[in-house]
Amino acid sequence: MTDEPMEQLHFALIADTISSGLEEQIERFISEHPNTKIIFIDTLQKIRSDSPDSTYATDYKELSVLKSIADKNSVAIVLVHHLRKTKDADPFNMISGTTGLSGCVDGSFVLSESKRGSRNATLYCVGRDIENRVIELKFDNEQHRWISDEILFEKENKNKVFIEKIFDFMVERKIFVGTATVLAALLAPRFETEIFPNRLTRDLVQNAYELAGSGIKFSSERSHGARRIRLDLLSGDGSDSKNPAP
Repeated sequence: MTDEPMEQLHFALIADTISSGLEEQIERFISEHPNTKIIFIDTLQKIRSDSPDSTYATDYKELSVLKSIADKNSVAIVLVHHLRKTKDADPFNMISGTTGLSGCVDGSFVLSESKRGSRNATLYCVGRDIENRVIELKFDNEQHRWISDEILFEKENKNKVFIEKIFDFMVERKIFVGTATVLAALLAPRFETEIFPNRLTRDLVQNAYELAGSGIKFSSERSHGARRIRLDLLSGDGSDSKNPAP
C-alpha cells in the first residue's frame, strides 16, 4: 500500500497453536514491544488445536485463552475467520463453528459481499462495547480496502483538495527532488496542518494517476539508503491543467 512500511508493523509467518505455544509467543512479543496495540491473526483456523471436538464449550474455551491475553495486556486481538456458504437471515449465524465463538469475544463483524466480485458488501457489527451497526461498503482499488459510501465521498473530496494543493505547490516550484520528510515540511503551511512523511508518500502513490492528469509526474526511487521523491510539472506554468482529471 505504500513504499515505506511503518516501523511499528511486524509480521509473523509461523505460529504455534492455542495451548501449544501460541500464548507464550504473543506474551513474549508484547514484552519485547510494549507499545503493541493490536494483533491480527489470519486465520483463526491456523492456530486452533487439533482436537476433533467441535462443541460450544471447546470453541468458547479456545477463544477465552486469547481474550485473557488481550484483557491482561490491554491490546486488541482481531481474529479473521470464515463464514459458512449457506446464507442465513441472521448474518452472525453464518460464522463457521458453534455460537461459542461469538459468545466469547467482545465483538463480531461479518462482511458479506452482495455478489462475488461485485466489490459491494455489507458489514454487520455487534458487540459488548459498540453500537450494533450495518454499514454499506465498497472496495477501494487504490487503497486496497473496504470503505463506507460516506467515507468514499469524503475521500474523493479530500483527494481533490490534495491534488489542488500539490498542483499549486508545483506551479511555483516546477521541480521537486528530495525526501518525503523535506516535502512534508514544505507542504505543511499550505495544508495548515502537520503532514506525516509516510502518509504523504502513500497519498502521492494513490493519486499518481490523477496528478498525471493535472500535468504532474510523480516518481520515487531509493538512493544511498533513502527514498527520494521526484515531482515534475510537465505543463509549463500549469495554465492548461488547473482542473484535475476526473
